[in-house]
Amino acid sequence: MTGKISCLIVDDEEPAHEVLKFLISKLSWLTYAGSCYNALEALEMIPEVKPDIIFLDVNMPELSGLDLLNIVHAPDAHVIMTTAYPEYAVDGFTFDVTAFLLKPVGFDRFLKAVTKVRRLIGDSHLAHERGRSLPETGTNEMAERQQAPAPPIPEQRPETAQEEYMWIRADRKMYCVWFKDIYFVEGLKDYVKVYYTDGVLVTLASMAAMTTRLPSPTFVRTHRSYIVNRNMIKMIEGNMVTMLNGMKVSIAVSPTRDEVLRQLTER
Repeated sequence: MTGKISCLIVDDEEPAHEVLKFLISKLSWLTYAGSCYNALEALEMIPEVKPDIIFLDVNMPELSGLDLLNIVHAPDAHVIMTTAYPEYAVDGFTFDVTAFLLKPVGFDRFLKAVTKVRRLIGDSHLAHERGRSLPETGTNEMAERQQAPAPPIPEQRPETAQEEYMWIRADRKMYCVWFKDIYFVEGLKDYVKVYYTDGVLVTLASMAAMTTRLPSPTFVRTHRSYIVNRNMIKMIEGNMVTMLNGMKVSIAVSPTRDEVLRQLTER
């Protein structure tokens, strides 16, 4: 990774800006990109500045920081939430924020948060460079890869006894959803639908984020748009999976199909 990591501050209190600007100045690999004093200013400034990090306050007039996350589209920015209220941490992580800082912000916790962002940006840059520097292969093999691209099956976290439920933010409420009650998850661009025994929840999240939150081997990603609870499967026929609620989801037609079937049916 080359260059500095740019930081935008979104907070309605001037002292918070001064503290964060001071902390940013202490690290040579960070650079201050600007300040917004409400979410409306941020909506205009984020696409223009394209910051690497957004320090985002939760409590602001007109639109809160959480409201901003519901609206703004900043796929390359890492959000570090700042607030004096620790109860908002659950809301923040529902939006897949990178880190959470409780005010008053100390340098040790600030350093830990921005170092995490630096590592993530570095990993992303390294993966990109590796993708551009693939070893030479035979012409036929390259043609096969181009004709049938298939993303690798994502590595999922081991299932543990402590991980029995997740919090999902939908309709300005927080829902406690038990993993055992989820049928499947459907991806819809910037949102996902969680189908469970009490109905359907629509929340702002990516499929990648849901993959890391849902425990393996119980949940299997069968398609770019679906993650399935294999304990809720009624029947598999061809490339279609029928769930216990009668709904059907697809298995992607790709070289990984047999591995997906194995994950769905192994004991």
